[in-house]
Amino acid sequence: MFEFPKCVSEDSLDLIPQTTEGKKGKHLNFKQKTERHSQNPKKLQQALKKEEEAHLKAWREHRHRVLNMLPEVDNKPPGFQAARMTGVNSLRENAVAYMERTKKNIQMLVELSSTKRTHGVINPFRYERVYTASALPLTMKILDRIEEENLDLAKRINDVVAEIDSGIKGGEFIKDSNANRMDNLPFTMKENSLDKYKGYNFHMPETNKERWQLFRPRVYFDIYIKEARPLGRIVVELYTEAAPAVVLEIVRACISNSHEKFLIKRLFPSLWFDVNLELEANSPLRRPLEYDGKIIDHGEHGHVLSFSKDHLQGFRDHLSFSLSFKPLRVVNGARVGFGRVIKGSKIIDCLQSYGTKNGKLFRSIVFSGCGFL
Repeated sequence: MFEFPKCVSEDSLDLIPQTTEGKKGKHLNFKQKTERHSQNPKKLQQALKKEEEAHLKAWREHRHRVLNMLPEVDNKPPGFQAARMTGVNSLRENAVAYMERTKKNIQMLVELSSTKRTHGVINPFRYERVYTASALPLTMKILDRIEEENLDLAKRINDVVAEIDSGIKGGEFIKDSNANRMDNLPFTMKENSLDKYKGYNFHMPETNKERWQLFRPRVYFDIYIKEARPLGRIVVELYTEAAPAVVLEIVRACISNSHEKFLIKRLFPSLWFDVNLELEANSPLRRPLEYDGKIIDHGEHGHVLSFSKDHLQGFRDHLSFSLSFKPLRVVNGARVGFGRVIKGSKIIDCLQSYGTKNGKLFRSIVFSGCGFL
């Protein structure tokens, strides 16, 4: 027998006309009909079958009405504007704006770095060529260069020693001429260079010779290409008031001819080469240094000896200083200059061919000798 769904109760079955009498308006309940047809089983089965069909039809109509029912309340989800929420349409514009902003920030950092290194003064590194419409500045520069070369040639000729014995000892002649030069030339130095020593009991030397030896000592270095040939001798004039402890340490090493303590570590062509000087355990350079960074202008002179201001609190195992190949105005304020090559500039220029841009040496360069003049 067909089973009706649970949503149809037995009481609701009485409302549905099942027999011919029900069509005429007579409504009998289910128990009375069952008792009425119980005497005739065939009619009872037909009646039950009709009732089942009627119930099934009513259930289908009810199900159809429930399925087609429309709610009075709007239960649809709200619309989602994905393009506006995710910003897909503006991704390209944002990427372009980000790249432009990054480019401007990098350019600003480069300009800030350049301003910090040059202290606001922008000058090119290359001073060889003069960009001007007039030929006079270039001609004057060429004449100055020729004059410097002639002066250097005259100094080299003056240092030549004759192979023939003339009865005059060369060492005494050079020493006497150097002494006469120091006695005759007046010693001058920048104003306010010694103002920091006003609180001390400091007495200036009386003669020009003593002043030259105290404030402008001169030392020499003999440069040698290892396993090749000697290059020559350079003479360095030191500035005592720039860094007294550093100058004193170099003078001591030169007086004792301790050339093996000097070691060339790196060489950068067109910039400088680095030299290390071994220090003793009780060296005063291991303590904070006294210095004056305004004595030598790195942009005015080339072949300048200097050390970095990172070592102002003292050196550790060795004195590290550099010797520049050309004027470097950009290092003013970052390095302390304490000496300058006054003889043998061409020898210094020849050293540039023995180094790489990374500072590595092609050939080992050593100091075969040093001394005090």
